[in-house]
Amino acid sequence: MSQATHRQPLDKALRRALEATVIKARDIAELAATQALTRLSVGEAKPADYLNEEQRELRNRLRAHGRQLGDIKQDNKQQGITRLVTEAAYQHWHRMLFARFLEQNHLLMYDEHTSLSLAECNELVQDPDTLRDEQERRCQSGWELAGVLASKMLPQIFRIDSPVFALEFAPEHQRELEKLVIGLAAETFQAQDSLGWVYQFWQSKRKEEVNKSEVKIGADELSPVTQLFTEPYMVSFLLDNSLGAWWAGQRLTEADWQTAQSEQELRDKAAIQGVPLSYLRFVKDENSQQWQPASGTFDAWPKRLSELKALDPCCGSGHFLVAAFLMLVPMRMETEQLNARQAIVKVLSENLHGLELDQRCVELAAFAVALEAWRYPDAGGYRTLPELHLACSGLSIVAAREEWKELSRKAGKQNLTIALDWMYQTFQDAPVLGSLINPRRSKAAQIAQWSELQQLLGEALTQDQANQQNQADGEVSALTNRLEAGIVAQGLAKAAELLSGQYTWVITNVPYLARGKQHDTLKDYCETYYPEAKNDLATVFLDRCLEFCEQGGTASIVLPQNWLFLTSYRKFREKLLQNDSWHLIARMGEGAFESSAAAGAFVALITLSRGNAAGQSADLLHSGEQGNWIRGVDVSEPRTAAEKAAGLLTDDVKSVGQGRQLENPDARVTFENQAAGNLLSEYAVCPRGIVSGDGDKWARFFWEVEKSDRWRLLIGTTEATAHYSGQQRLIDWVSGGEGMLRPGRDNVALGRNGVNVGLMRSLDVTLYRGDFYDQTTASITPQNPAHIPALYAYASCQTYSLNIRSLDQKLNVTPATLTKVPFDLNHWVKVAEEQYPNGLPQPYTNDPSQWIFHGHPCGSVIWDEDSKWTAHGELRVDDSVLQVAVARLLGYRWPAELDPEMELAAEQREWVEHCQALTGFVDDDGIVCLPPVRGEKAADQRLEALLQAAYGDAWTTPLKNRLLDAVGSKSLSLWLRDKFFEQHCKLFQHRPFIWHIWDGLKDGFSVLVNYHKLDKAGLERLIYTYLGDWIRTQQAGLANGEDGAQERLAAAEALKKQLEAILEGEKPYDIFVRWKPLAEQPIGWTPDLNDGVRLNIRPFLKARDVAKKDAGILRWKPNIHWKKDRGKDVASAPWYRLGLEYGEGEGARINDHHLTLAEKRAARS
Repeated sequence: MSQATHRQPLDKALRRALEATVIKARDIAELAATQALTRLSVGEAKPADYLNEEQRELRNRLRAHGRQLGDIKQDNKQQGITRLVTEAAYQHWHRMLFARFLEQNHLLMYDEHTSLSLAECNELVQDPDTLRDEQERRCQSGWELAGVLASKMLPQIFRIDSPVFALEFAPEHQRELEKLVIGLAAETFQAQDSLGWVYQFWQSKRKEEVNKSEVKIGADELSPVTQLFTEPYMVSFLLDNSLGAWWAGQRLTEADWQTAQSEQELRDKAAIQGVPLSYLRFVKDENSQQWQPASGTFDAWPKRLSELKALDPCCGSGHFLVAAFLMLVPMRMETEQLNARQAIVKVLSENLHGLELDQRCVELAAFAVALEAWRYPDAGGYRTLPELHLACSGLSIVAAREEWKELSRKAGKQNLTIALDWMYQTFQDAPVLGSLINPRRSKAAQIAQWSELQQLLGEALTQDQANQQNQADGEVSALTNRLEAGIVAQGLAKAAELLSGQYTWVITNVPYLARGKQHDTLKDYCETYYPEAKNDLATVFLDRCLEFCEQGGTASIVLPQNWLFLTSYRKFREKLLQNDSWHLIARMGEGAFESSAAAGAFVALITLSRGNAAGQSADLLHSGEQGNWIRGVDVSEPRTAAEKAAGLLTDDVKSVGQGRQLENPDARVTFENQAAGNLLSEYAVCPRGIVSGDGDKWARFFWEVEKSDRWRLLIGTTEATAHYSGQQRLIDWVSGGEGMLRPGRDNVALGRNGVNVGLMRSLDVTLYRGDFYDQTTASITPQNPAHIPALYAYASCQTYSLNIRSLDQKLNVTPATLTKVPFDLNHWVKVAEEQYPNGLPQPYTNDPSQWIFHGHPCGSVIWDEDSKWTAHGELRVDDSVLQVAVARLLGYRWPAELDPEMELAAEQREWVEHCQALTGFVDDDGIVCLPPVRGEKAADQRLEALLQAAYGDAWTTPLKNRLLDAVGSKSLSLWLRDKFFEQHCKLFQHRPFIWHIWDGLKDGFSVLVNYHKLDKAGLERLIYTYLGDWIRTQQAGLANGEDGAQERLAAAEALKKQLEAILEGEKPYDIFVRWKPLAEQPIGWTPDLNDGVRLNIRPFLKARDVAKKDAGILRWKPNIHWKKDRGKDVASAPWYRLGLEYGEGEGARINDHHLTLAEKRAARS
């Protein structure tokens, strides 16, 4: 087996090292480029006086090049340099990096026979007589010479005459970049995937910036946002099950198909040296039991490889192209009796084609292919390669059309003028459309052959370059502009030729971008030309890939999997199912990519052909005919990429009829044959929940706010299937839903009982009582209430979840899917009668974070399987007991205690009534000091007394120890001091309603306060009564010479100052509420509890840290921040323009803003 197939991917340590290097290199290179361009006054209206003639000429060339890249020249002649900076930084760094790749592979060539090391380049620079031309003699270092040599070797990658290479970086920056390249491990330059990671890492910073900005994705953002390096195992699976399957069909005999004992035996017989076909899957025909490739044998493909044209229209760094190259070269050597060198020439000139939106990716892909061709075993090393069929489909043509017309006028070619004019019209949006552009739609494209157009442009450019030497100074700038425009036109002509082509095989990982994030130009184009696929750029590209295919040609694609089942793609699925041949789908699920850049991506690998097996476009579906089977492998369950890769090879291949998919609900594509019978949708409805559009404004946890008529219960996602769960949040209904994105006032489920299903992952289920619910859940309400028990029995069974997931593998399923599964009503009525002979239970729970919690520290209500009804359980001893007891001690009461009309199970209501017996232990003002203050007992003693009353005769020392074990502490006093607040924050979703304030000393002042009682008077009482008493005690202790009294006094007095600052409310100790106008902002400590804990707790966390970083004067830091909230406000919002002050756009939802007391008072006067 050839060494070309032995290259391993980077291990995680090397990948992390490469990532850190590339990210740092970009920062340094962009700083260096900015400084160099500034020195040349490239952005200024006039050249600096200190520039000599050579520098002025370079400045003009750089400005012309910048305009071609998209930098704008203003009316005052100043010009932006943003794109030029990016380009110069990229080109300088990557020329160094590529030179290092070449050197490490002994391919940095001085001439056709002599390779150099960097050390030898350094020696040559010291001896100018050995250097052959002006470019080489201008080099000041070995690195520069290596870069020049790399440019000469790779003219398609680096324009030798590009003005960016005449730009000199400052020596200190150049040295830093050299040090970074040298610091990369030697293994990096041999790994199969290094080049792919290089570009993804280069773009990572820009991708993060774009994602944070929330802008619509256009030309400037598309490449970094959609760049995602394809995992090697995905590439191998797709290629082995397309080109590899075709090869097996050509190579294996009838006897092989009939007698083979296993898939591995067939793989071994089909494989040749260098092409192991490790991921090629086989199945047995359902009727003949004869083996065949799972994806078929692609009989519509040409029989000779010389006629097979392959295209990657989103080629990125060339991963698919290199992998196809490494398969095609050995195959052509085998079938055509060629040597390696001959086969490489034929593969590059006849088989491989690539397009990419980003010119830098084209350069990477060209380098990757060239590098593989040069280091291929027994191929002769470095030599001149045939022209690579690679082009940038996203070149900017912002230069004036007149410059193109002038170019053609000088050439005296009318056809050139017409073709250039058409090309300008066609490619004016190329930077955002890229490979979606289809020149075959235009009749004008037939005026001139693309090859002729390239030749004419080449002649015109050669003439202009010759004329440049003889121009007067005043004409240089116009000629420079024309040359730059001509070079772009020549590149676009090559792209147009590839975009117009038809191919046997299209292989790619498409860009992923939801329609809602797309720039209007892109969105409108997709709507016009790809209406069925328009909801995501990925499906639009799948449609375009099939367009690229000739009849019978095949697309092998990596793309998100949600289009296979979401309702919004129904027409697209129907179109492809009716008109094209589906071969093989690998359902990958989440975690298929190692890279964190793909977090949350659920992808599929799919192979399908245009038209039917005979290469005809028609409705080809006749259920039961062999050849209309879709084969599928599902590896969505394994969590890691390595496990998924292994599963692709070993998991069962399922077969489903292609025609049958049209019979599924919404024509969803599934690997499981759907059971016959009625769908659940015939018995029940499932409307979508509330989408407020601003959850931080409208929604709260129930323990955050004052109970009033303005709040309505809002059911959210359940953590596990339970009779009653998900009842933690409230929705502000003060305006009746006005101002919300989708308030759901007309939701037919409201007021009706049913079943609520969480839409995420495991689809957990709970009973539904007619309340509002958010968009993370959906409520299924039957037309006949008598069917609720049967519905719950079905929905809470794993069968239901499996049925849903067979239709919809999206992380969060759509509500419409929940009722599009078979529902055997009679069967589930019988199941419900067995499970719930007495009916479904009334509301109950022992979870203190639920609205219906009874409020008792140790009370317990359970479902009793023997009686099939709710019952009293054993007294609780879990870690919530102490939390509930502390809350009761400080006077908190649960909603079930405050609402005697709340529907509850009888046992639940009994525990609510038992809470009355604990009233005598409740603190009168919601302030409980841990050490004894004002004659009150210490907090741990008061807590133990309450617990003893709650447990009654069951209270014992062993029971107390069990409670302490549950919270990981040795005593109640230590737990209250060190662990209570952290555990409280975690239990109550980091929106604590009991706050632990302290002075930072373990033996200092420490107090628990009930946030609901901490109004202005409460804070004054805390400062001047409780803390004041503590301070007087320490003053007395200091006078009596007590140890530690001085430290305790100092800490207490410092805490007093912080609390007084909060009481006063001058910034930064103020509260800011972004949905309230200035005149309604709180002045001083006058919190509105309905604004929620997140906003009201800010002064306490912004206070000077007494211990834990960013916790202020609180014992622990809850996971609370005041970053801007998602979404944008409407123009009528009170702080609509505030974002401009923080480098954001209008409508940005800024929270971490501070106001002075003077500003607030002035607004009220």
